[in-house]
Amino acid sequence: MLAVTALGFILTGAATYIGFSRLDADYNAARLERKESAVAKSLGFALSRAVGDDVEPSSLSWAVVAGGFADRVVEMEAVHGLPIAVYRLDGTLFVTSSVGPPEESGFPAEVDPEVLVTLADGIARLEVPTGNGDYLAYWYHLNAARLPVALVALRYESRSLEAVVRNEFMRNLGAVFALVFGAAVALAFFLTRSITQPLARLGSRMDGMDVGREVESEPLRYDSAPGDEIGVLVERYNRMVENVRRSAFALAQSERQSAWREMAMQVAHEIKNPLTPMKLGIQQLERRALDADSDPAELKDRIVALSSTLQGQIDLLSRIAAEFSTLARLPQGELLALSLKRLLEEVVLLHGVEGVGPTLRCDGDIEVEGDADQLKRLFSNLIINAQQAIGDGPGKVWVVLDASEQCIVVKDSGPGMTKEVADRVFEPRFTTRGGGSGLGLAMVKAIAERHAWLVDFDSAPDIGTEFRLLVKR
Repeated sequence: MLAVTALGFILTGAATYIGFSRLDADYNAARLERKESAVAKSLGFALSRAVGDDVEPSSLSWAVVAGGFADRVVEMEAVHGLPIAVYRLDGTLFVTSSVGPPEESGFPAEVDPEVLVTLADGIARLEVPTGNGDYLAYWYHLNAARLPVALVALRYESRSLEAVVRNEFMRNLGAVFALVFGAAVALAFFLTRSITQPLARLGSRMDGMDVGREVESEPLRYDSAPGDEIGVLVERYNRMVENVRRSAFALAQSERQSAWREMAMQVAHEIKNPLTPMKLGIQQLERRALDADSDPAELKDRIVALSSTLQGQIDLLSRIAAEFSTLARLPQGELLALSLKRLLEEVVLLHGVEGVGPTLRCDGDIEVEGDADQLKRLFSNLIINAQQAIGDGPGKVWVVLDASEQCIVVKDSGPGMTKEVADRVFEPRFTTRGGGSGLGLAMVKAIAERHAWLVDFDSAPDIGTEFRLLVKR
């Protein structure tokens, strides 16, 4: 709006200035026409008094024209306010209205031949610019027989039409424009505030709304007149928020139920696997115990062997339960200042395998606040995962700490992962090894998120895998 107003002011000012310029041109043309007509009459009267009614070209001679003619020419300048020069028909200067030397009069001693040629071609009047908007006006003075007897020149200085009045008008116009523009700025400011203040209040209230709560959130309150656009916006926003809250609650419920169902199926599957051999072993032991021909010594050996098997399976069940418990709820240990370099040295020393590694390279150190036990488990899982990926094949594992990039890299030169495997690598219970729990990398992601670290990886078949942890202190 302000830009449009300013543009309007500029265009109005430009139009006013152009209008005054055109008035100046018209005024100067009309003024010169009046002056030339009056000078022509005065010059004709002066020649008639000097040489009589029969004025000829040969009359322009001081032998013919009395000295009083020059005085009349000087009087013409005084009366009409224009310097005057009279030339003979051949272009030589005869007399000027200046009392000084001819070179100081502003008129040439001889008329430019091009001017004589142009006038001879029938041009009644010719203007020759002299600079600064001034010019010389030439025309032939005719006698009673309409024959040219002299060449008259007027030196005309352009004059602005009522320059004082024009300047005053432009100053007043500028003042009015400034006043109107200031009023427009003030109006725009108050209009903007009247719009932005309610929106700012709404924004602050929106920040306090939580669509994730199960209970209905308090709607925004905005007092407005009927039909007020902001009031309509608030009403529609409240309806939208309630619909979003219900949808979010339904989605969260569905996701929780789905997650619990999937977890229950995984737990049941993991528990069922060791229970099956336990049941079979007990059934076999029962049949032998009921067999009258069974050798007591052999039966005793079988009981001892079955006991060992059952203890192993029970330990497996305990480990499965512990792993699921750890994944579901990581222990909320105390976050303390740690040196990642020292922590990695301990983990690498613990998991070192001859010929495979890992090999640790530290470019500086990174100080963080974290849970030492959980971070050791995180790096241990990554190293063990890399070692197991290599297996019995050739390959090495490296651990790199880069303090400048605030990054830890665990990489191996193993077989790598296909895209299908890489897409599911952080899923709980997903594993490509028969004896794996599938919780190691899921636990890595959970511990990294608890410490607000970013974790990602790159992997390619037959090249290897690289896990990166970006530390946020």
